[in-house]
Amino acid sequence: MSGEFRGHSTSFDRSSVPGRRNGFALAAALLALLLIAALVTGVFFAATEETHVGAASAERQLTLSAAESAIELTIAGWSKESIGSIDIGMTRTAAVGELGAPVVAHITRLDSTLYWIIADATAPSNGSRVSRRIGVVVKVAARADHSITIDRISERSWSELF
Repeated sequence: MSGEFRGHSTSFDRSSVPGRRNGFALAAALLALLLIAALVTGVFFAATEETHVGAASAERQLTLSAAESAIELTIAGWSKESIGSIDIGMTRTAAVGELGAPVVAHITRLDSTLYWIIADATAPSNGSRVSRRIGVVVKVAARADHSITIDRISERSWSELF
């Protein structure tokens, strides 16, 4: 038998090797895929919540601006006749238009010279429950020449009401 090599065939059973785990790569890949899917779902959820928070914040700012504008328009539109028509303890209510949000202004006469103006603004979107209500106390002085002076109470020019 010189120069001749005779191979001999043996079968090798891989399951009999100690420490060998069948299907470990598949389980690891599925676990990694599950973790990635959970992270992607979390990112989408966080982005959706951030969008809702941003929209609510924008609506709150819009309603605050509309309420402040309504108070300014109410003060600017006063005349001696319109103030004199409100008795002490009475309230006059009027819708103030085209401010980006529906606003209702309430004017209450507290005494002969003090008035309380409240502007109640709600968000223009139907599903939102965002509203802002602010109030201002003003002192009104009428002069003999039929002009009026309206001064805010300096200690607290306006406050947010709930």
